[in-house]
Amino acid sequence: MTSTTLPILLLLGGFVLQLLLARWLTPVGKGVLATAVVFASFLASLTLVPASMAGVAAEAMLLPGWDGPFSLALRVDGLGVLFMVMGTGIGAAILLFSVRYMEHEEQGTTRFYAIMLVFIAGLLLLAGAADMLGAYLAWEVIGLCSYSLVGFWYKQKAATDGARKVLVITHLAGYGFLVGLVLVYARAGTLAWTDPAVASAFTSGVAALFIVAAMAKSVMFPLHTWIPEAMNAPTPVSALLHSACYVKAGVYLIARMYVVGGGQWHEAMGTPLLAVGCVTILVGVIFAMAQTDLKRLLAFHTVSQLGYIVVGLALGTDLGLAAGLFYCLSHALFKGTLFMCAGAIQHATGTRDLRDLGGLASAMPGTAKVWIIAAASIAGVPLTNGFVAKWLLFSAALDKGLLVVVLVGWIGSILTAFSFLKATVNAFYGVPSKALLGRPVHEASPSMLAGMGSMAGLCLLFGVAPQLLMLPIVAPAVRSLGFDWAVEMSWLGILTDRGTIAVTVGGVVVLASAMLGLLVYRLAQAPAPGLVSVYSGGESLPAGDRPGAVDFAEMAETAFHPVYSLDPDPGYLRIWRALTRVAGAAQTAAGAVLEDRPLLPIGLVAIAALAGVWLV
Repeated sequence: MTSTTLPILLLLGGFVLQLLLARWLTPVGKGVLATAVVFASFLASLTLVPASMAGVAAEAMLLPGWDGPFSLALRVDGLGVLFMVMGTGIGAAILLFSVRYMEHEEQGTTRFYAIMLVFIAGLLLLAGAADMLGAYLAWEVIGLCSYSLVGFWYKQKAATDGARKVLVITHLAGYGFLVGLVLVYARAGTLAWTDPAVASAFTSGVAALFIVAAMAKSVMFPLHTWIPEAMNAPTPVSALLHSACYVKAGVYLIARMYVVGGGQWHEAMGTPLLAVGCVTILVGVIFAMAQTDLKRLLAFHTVSQLGYIVVGLALGTDLGLAAGLFYCLSHALFKGTLFMCAGAIQHATGTRDLRDLGGLASAMPGTAKVWIIAAASIAGVPLTNGFVAKWLLFSAALDKGLLVVVLVGWIGSILTAFSFLKATVNAFYGVPSKALLGRPVHEASPSMLAGMGSMAGLCLLFGVAPQLLMLPIVAPAVRSLGFDWAVEMSWLGILTDRGTIAVTVGGVVVLASAMLGLLVYRLAQAPAPGLVSVYSGGESLPAGDRPGAVDFAEMAETAFHPVYSLDPDPGYLRIWRALTRVAGAAQTAAGAVLEDRPLLPIGLVAIAALAGVWLV
């Protein structure tokens, strides 16, 4: 056991303990055990930071003495450390949230916590794999864990359908990764990421195959349609899947490709990847605006936010990579927080439909504060990490003269703010809907608040002092990919070769806006001089029937209605139904043939074997 393997071994050890102690542990006990294990793995991952800051990649053999054609080794450089710290840190907060969230599950908690631990371990294996084969094996482990977790409530048809859709789309696209590494091995005789022979075999065609696999994993348009169906999973699964483990696997693969031959693939594939990222930003946020289910709204915002991250990586510059990787970490924080808030709301009210919510800020003040911080971060409000991430990304795009990228990102940010304004007002302010009248609503438990509150606090900390994250984590990752570090950080400021921004200026604007908003809110609470009857026929509307933010947002949704007709999912479903019919017909025909000629399969296998021997 070494410091390199310790984070992974702790998680796998926790998996074994969950199985061995299942009979004696309560659901809360299982959650506490899982949280402790992941937190220990997080601390172990932090011990790798000094070496990565020094530019040293930590190496270890998984099977000492192995003399096969593949290394079965770990090589954890700066990029690997970034993803290991992200996976374990976010995972620890989410599992802390899970302790009380899952305590009322009568069965399945052992399965839940055990697979969650393997899920996180899969990301760590992916981040530390020294070659493509190890990365692909970890890639599949992550996929299988997500399938099991999305379908956790397997007795519900919506859950099993969602799990199947996740598996089919991402697994089929994942064959691009498999075919690509087979082609590389056939040409180079090795799969080590840093081997010069791999660089010569890593053609633009191989890069395209890898990118297709990454697009499905990271919900890039048009392979994003599985993600709203995955919302039938327990909220901790959604939080981990969206923030750290699953969608970030594709981000890792795209970033890791830069170590192959100095990223020569970027010359041919960078522009198409950039275009896909820009389209994904707009498609995700426009579809998010039409959602009334809180988790589906967050799911489509995941699509949009992954577009920002991929755009940063696709720029192919030092500042672009810094922006993309910082955005990756920032997204993990604010999106994980938002999903936990959504889970707390559903846990307290029994619903996540925005039309059935309202006035929760008085009953759930802690959750409301945490939600507002995370919502401000995803919208890019100054003093949050989301603002820093967007500013770096726009600066990198301007450095390359790509004004259209800045325009797309700016439009996406405005629509994101609009969408979260709708969700925030409808969930936390106004009056409770008729569905909540007479229903006792309680605040989230202390452990749930601690899990999401800690991440919201980091959103503010890394917005005010981004150097705390950039210098020890992001900078070594950028250098490990063969790029220089061109960003200087200071308290409340960011300095690059392209310009400077004082976060304090943004802070003044935010405080002034907040005071103006408070003034408007107070004025709105004053009693109206008379009843405006033109909309209510002279009668006062019942509290639960008053128009809310969802109704107000319908005008924007109407404006974007033509975009919703471009959803590729109906086309995918038609293809799926056609394949199902073909498979059924083939099964029927094969059954009839085998009934008459039962030895036919044996003969066909023998012929195929002889043909293979002859070709060899």
